[in-house]
Amino acid sequence: MTREPAPLESPFGEDVWDVLARYLSNESPPEESAAVRRWLAEDPRRERLLGALERSLQSLAFQPPADLDVEAAYRRVWARMRQPQVRSIMRKRWLVMGLRAAAAVAIVFGATVFWRRTRVHSDGHILATAPRTYVTPVGQTDSVRLPDGSRVVLGPASRLTLAADYGRTRRDAQLAGQALFDVLHDPVRPFAVRVGRAVIQDLGTTFAVRDDGGLVHVVVTSGSVLLQDTLRQKLRAPGSGAGLVLKAGDRGTLGPQGETVAEPAAATSDDLAWTTGRLVFNHAPLPVVAAELRRWYGIELQITDRKLAGRHLTASFAGESLPEVLSIIGLALGAEIERRGDTAVVRGR
Repeated sequence: MTREPAPLESPFGEDVWDVLARYLSNESPPEESAAVRRWLAEDPRRERLLGALERSLQSLAFQPPADLDVEAAYRRVWARMRQPQVRSIMRKRWLVMGLRAAAAVAIVFGATVFWRRTRVHSDGHILATAPRTYVTPVGQTDSVRLPDGSRVVLGPASRLTLAADYGRTRRDAQLAGQALFDVLHDPVRPFAVRVGRAVIQDLGTTFAVRDDGGLVHVVVTSGSVLLQDTLRQKLRAPGSGAGLVLKAGDRGTLGPQGETVAEPAAATSDDLAWTTGRLVFNHAPLPVVAAELRRWYGIELQITDRKLAGRHLTASFAGESLPEVLSIIGLALGAEIERRGDTAVVRGR
C-alpha cells in the first residue's frame, strides 16, 4: 500500500512555515517562489490549506465591515450553484484537520506575515511594505477592510492587489475582475485603482468596477470618480481636464482602444445586484454573459453559431444551479446547450 504524502512535507530544507511566510509576504526569491508554486500544484490540499491560512490572516489583520455581510448571502447562493459532489472520508477528514491546524497556527504565523507586510507611519496610518493581494474563488465574493479604512466587496473570481507603498503618499491598487469600492476620501493620499488600461481615481465616492476583457465598466453610487486611460496620458490632478469625470448615478466605460463613454444618470439597482446574490443581464451581449458565467460558475460558454454570437440576453438569476441557468439561457436564445465538463457548447436548434 503506497503511503499518501503528508500535505505539509517540506522539500525546502527548512521549516515550511518560514517558507510560506515569505511567499505570502512576496519576499521569496524568484527561484523559491517557483519552487513553492510547484509544491502547491503537486497536492490540491496544500492550495486549500494556504487559502485557509490567507483568509485567517486577513481576519486577524483587519476587522471586517460591521454593516457589510455578503459572505452569509453567498454561502447560500454557492450551495445552490453546484450539483452535490461526493468526496472521500479521508479527504474530508484531512480538510477538517487542516483548517484546525490553520486556526491553531494563524496567531504565530499571522504575526510573522503581518510584521513582514506592514509598518506604521509616524502619523498612525498603516503602511504596506509588500504588495498585498486579495483573491476570491469562482462563485464566491468577499468583503474586506483596507489598511486605510476603505471597504471593498470583491466579486467572484477576482483579484485586488495593493501597491507595496499603499498609504504612504498614495493609495494605488490593481483589480482583475469585479469589485465595489467604498473609499475613505483622503486628498493627501489619493486613491486610484487600475483595471487593464483604465485607472479610476476617487474624488470621494462609492463606485463599482467590472472588467469584461478589455471593456471596463464603472458605476458611481455616491461622490465622483475620474476615469482615465493610462496608455494615453499620465495620471493628473483632479480638475486638470484629463479623463472623464463620473458623478453619482452615472455609468462610464473605457474601451479596448482607450475610448471613454459616459451615461449620465443611467445607473440602476441592477448594476449592484451581484452584491446581494443576484446575477442580472439586461440586453447583455453574449460575451458579457460568458464572462459572468465564468466568474460565477467556472463554466466556459462556447458559441459555435455565428448568428447566435450576435444575440443579447435579458434574464435574472438568484442562486439557481448551473443546469438550471443553462436551461433558461437556452430557452431565451432559442438554442441548444450541451454540457461538456467545464464547457457549455451553444448551438442553434
